[in-house]
Amino acid sequence: MSVLKINRSLSELEYYHNATVLYNDMVKLLLRNFGVKANKKKELVISAIEKAAVVTAFPYMETAFLRMEQLEAAATLREYSGWLINHYRDQVIRQLEELMDNISDAYTAETSKAKESHKKKALDNCEKLIQVMQRIMAVLPVDVNKLIPYVDRIDQEISYLNNWE
Repeated sequence: MSVLKINRSLSELEYYHNATVLYNDMVKLLLRNFGVKANKKKELVISAIEKAAVVTAFPYMETAFLRMEQLEAAATLREYSGWLINHYRDQVIRQLEELMDNISDAYTAETSKAKESHKKKALDNCEKLIQVMQRIMAVLPVDVNKLIPYVDRIDQEISYLNNWE
């Protein structure tokens, strides 16, 4: 006879299963650049030779080209550079890797002291992941509602690790 789902206790490896699902989902989020939309404007590209020819024929166009360069520089500053997204991506993936390593090490630890040490490190990784996610929400133009489920899953992992004997 089967047991109803609400009456079942947590699996012995539920913390590991949840961490694996969290890892996979977060990697998919990283592949989407945290949901940051790229600006897909078409730019007018004029070579230096073409600019020189136009300025020679129409001297007043030099100020127009200077103004155009200033506007392009300002637009570049407003866009989020790839390095910032890569920075946060590296932080998230590093914490996820360490979380999985610490959970595996805690499960295979021979002594209770070593198990507790790795479990504490795994909890620290979860806390650091939450902090990184909070910084991402503050800095990048992301939809916070799309990142909340990831933070909730990290909180769930923390509760699983705290209840792990």
